[in-house]
Amino acid sequence: MTLTLDVGSTRIFGGVILQEKVVAQFHKLTDRGLTSDDLGMFLIQWLQAKQLSPKEIESVVFCSVVPELNGPVEQCSQDYFNKEALTLRAGVKSGLKVKYTNHSELGADLIANGAGAVNIRPGENLVIVDFGTATTLCAVSGQREYLGGCLVPGLNITMEALADKTARLPVVEIKPVKKVCGRDTVSGIQGGLFYGTLGMLKELLSRMGRECFTEEKYTVIATGQYASLYEKFHLFDQIIPELVLLGLEEIRKLNQP
Repeated sequence: MTLTLDVGSTRIFGGVILQEKVVAQFHKLTDRGLTSDDLGMFLIQWLQAKQLSPKEIESVVFCSVVPELNGPVEQCSQDYFNKEALTLRAGVKSGLKVKYTNHSELGADLIANGAGAVNIRPGENLVIVDFGTATTLCAVSGQREYLGGCLVPGLNITMEALADKTARLPVVEIKPVKKVCGRDTVSGIQGGLFYGTLGMLKELLSRMGRECFTEEKYTVIATGQYASLYEKFHLFDQIIPELVLLGLEEIRKLNQP
């Protein structure tokens, strides 16, 4: 079994993979003061709650966009699982040909998404939409070339910015609504967030497809916290919530000694 961890700016998303399937997963708010022991005790308790033995963990692999947590994760892997964690960073094989001008600027989670997507949809042109702290769109060619992408503030950031930068606007629940024309402040914010994001996605997906693949067919894969909110609008060909974890497992296999 492989323990996979995606250390994001807002949340840590983790899971256990057995025979290319995620058999258990968790979400945990990111704490930049997290120690290796904090993480280790959490993981041991979580595994036991899922009736999994820590001794069954054969490998640990993770990606991170929070550099100060890399050390604690690596130390946790050593102390609690007696494994040297594979950290997705420059020099680690991903199976992708990265066309980014500066590889160090590219988020490791986006590389993991790409690695997972090309394994699931081999030979296809892909646009991957990830609803994370930022909403990102990335293009990967059928030849496994990571072509680039774009990002905008995620739904949570946008909602929190409205609440933080205004005197009277509240924090609201992010959810689908039937109308964009709200009859009160809460429904007005919800309608703007939901349909504003929908319109943005339609435009960005259209432009991304034309710029990267001209007239060629491409497949849209969505992942992340809010992907399912937009399922009925048929923007995506496939929604894969565990894409980043599956990608990390593929990267682990590529880098086996």
